[in-house]
Amino acid sequence: MVRLWERTLRRTDLPAAYSEGFNPRQKLSFGPPLPLGLTSECEFLDIFLERWMNPELVKEQLACVLPPGIEIIEAGNIFLARTSLTAEIKTAVYSIAVSYDLRGKISEILGSKEIFVKRKEKDINIRPMIKDIAQNGNVLSIAVQCDNFGTLKGSEISGLFSHIPTTSFRRIALY
Repeated sequence: MVRLWERTLRRTDLPAAYSEGFNPRQKLSFGPPLPLGLTSECEFLDIFLERWMNPELVKEQLACVLPPGIEIIEAGNIFLARTSLTAEIKTAVYSIAVSYDLRGKISEILGSKEIFVKRKEKDINIRPMIKDIAQNGNVLSIAVQCDNFGTLKGSEISGLFSHIPTTSFRRIALY
């Protein structure tokens, strides 16, 4: 994705800002990484330009050269004094299509104080990272911590419901 956005910017007439030094690179800031194997409808990207431009004009120029499947939903201005995207985003919400009523399992997970998983030979309690789980029809929504203090891997989220077949697993919100 990094190369995709670098190439996309080079194909436009946008005045991209570059880092200084021996090997200058475009100034891009990405949100939290997407867990392996998941799709998303809510990724964030900060693109730094040499001068101010109308965000809608930037969006139009980028949309003309983006490959199919990559779409810009919204563009806006950011303030340079603001913290990084990764520091600002604290929660990620995932959606899983299921075909079973999981209210019992959801109550069990939310009622427990500890859920341990193994990461690099260490047992980690992931329960504090699970903020909320809800089921609405055939869609299960899971809000998890997503910050510098920890986040869940995609396999750990799906592992909570490993005995239930799922058809789609995607990130639907970051905030």
